Amino acid sequence: MVGWAKLFGSMSASSVARRIAMSVVLATVTVGSVILLPAAFSVSAQLVRPSEAELKAAFVYNFIQFTEWPAEEMANKNEPFVVSVLGKDPFGAALDKTIEGESFHQKPIVVRRFSRMEESVGNSQVIFISASEESNLPAILKVLEGQAILTVSEIENFAQRGGMIKLAKESNKLVFEINVDVAKRAKLAMSAQLLRLARIVKRQS
Repeated sequence: MVGWAKLFGSMSASSVARRIAMSVVLATVTVGSVILLPAAFSVSAQLVRPSEAELKAAFVYNFIQFTEWPAEEMANKNEPFVVSVLGKDPFGAALDKTIEGESFHQKPIVVRRFSRMEESVGNSQVIFISASEESNLPAILKVLEGQAILTVSEIENFAQRGGMIKLAKESNKLVFEINVDVAKRAKLAMSAQLLRLARIVKRQS
């Protein structure tokens, strides 16, 4: 077994614990299930029962970690890595807490919330499109088409309609679908590890 120090390098103890916990969440998760966090990394050795919002936030965080953006998108370390929530926010404080103090390619990850599409595109690297925006989805995806922005949503058939990752609850479990073709057109590369856990779908004709 690979030692934790070798696997996670110089990450802080809290970040290591969060990464381990979220890797468990991403691999096998049941809504309302119990996750044991390792006590070796300054985390209380007690059972933690995350809420559905916390689990969804953990998925979004891991989608980022297992995706690569074009080098030019990551070049400016003075600009944050922006995760935008478009429409009615389903996370509450869970998403903010999940990414607090985290970074991606030396860029601090921040959460921003928008009620209108034209406000959110800007410098976003990830856009979570709320179910409240379903009626506007065709127009939203048309604006985002080909841009290096990871799109995630719970909207029905989101990936088949031109989005990248559709997150859903089935039989009390969180599952996700990925449209690899859409991601490739946006020059986003998703790791094989992430793709193995996903249902791969195609765009509807």
